[in-house]
Amino acid sequence: MDEAVGEWAAEMPEMDLCGFEIGARIVVLDHHIEARTNRFLAQYQLHNWGFDVLAALLRSGPPYSLTPTGLMRSCFLSSGAVTNRLDRLEKRDLITRNGDTKDRRCVKVTLTEAGLELAREAIQRRLEYMNEVYSVLSEAERKTTVGLLRKLLRHLETLEDWKQSSRSR
Repeated sequence: MDEAVGEWAAEMPEMDLCGFEIGARIVVLDHHIEARTNRFLAQYQLHNWGFDVLAALLRSGPPYSLTPTGLMRSCFLSSGAVTNRLDRLEKRDLITRNGDTKDRRCVKVTLTEAGLELAREAIQRRLEYMNEVYSVLSEAERKTTVGLLRKLLRHLETLEDWKQSSRSR
């Protein structure tokens, strides 16, 4: 990354490269984290997409159940993406889809016992793993990083192009 920044600085010295440096480093960091996380989750025969759904159901608390719309919001997914993920997790008997007893038009997605056990183990191990990844930062640096990333995300979410792109996911 430093090499690319140096090349841009040499080619176009009049340009402010700070935004590029931040964004490019976040993208590269995301690629590294996603690849490592997928390798980590492989021991559970999971990918990030499946883990995200199981984790959303787990953090919803007992009875570990959400509607597909709730999962769309929680996992930042489209309706089609949720359906595809639920189909695949249901085939593994990690979730069930049942009609809501109060509203038969509504479907509830619920962790099975196997799904709950897998989700609990995977989230605990993943949190340990992620803390290990970020252990290079001091506690103060981690807190500062969280605050800065939260600030950037809040700003992006106020921008019109961000709103439009998140609707199409």
